[in-house]
Amino acid sequence: MALATELIATVHEPLSEESSGQPYGEVIRDYEPLADTRWRFGTPNYARVNKLYFQHRSKIHPEGSLECIVNKLVKNWEVESHHIVDPKQWKTMDITKFQAILNGGTPANAQLMADIGPYSLLLGETDD
Repeated sequence: MALATELIATVHEPLSEESSGQPYGEVIRDYEPLADTRWRFGTPNYARVNKLYFQHRSKIHPEGSLECIVNKLVKNWEVESHHIVDPKQWKTMDITKFQAILNGGTPANAQLMADIGPYSLLLGETDD
């Protein structure tokens, strides 16, 4: 996740080449935002996390393999679920079918996850 100072404060901007992985010779995140995408805090910047990813990963999946496809899908889903305000703009999942349940608790839909954020959804209620 990007630091607040690394976010690009724009309404619509595609991910940078560094965020996609292009400088490292492999596209690991190919997310193309809709023209009217509303970013939560601006366009995310994955340059720092990608640098660490490429330096320390232990496996390179063959292009087109199931592992490669899933890896890219999860990274694109992370872009949406953490950074796009409106779940109706998400493209990596069918939000009408999405449901998250943590430890047998109350089911949460995509809108709730967008409203409170994925980490808060997973943490649930905590004591201060």
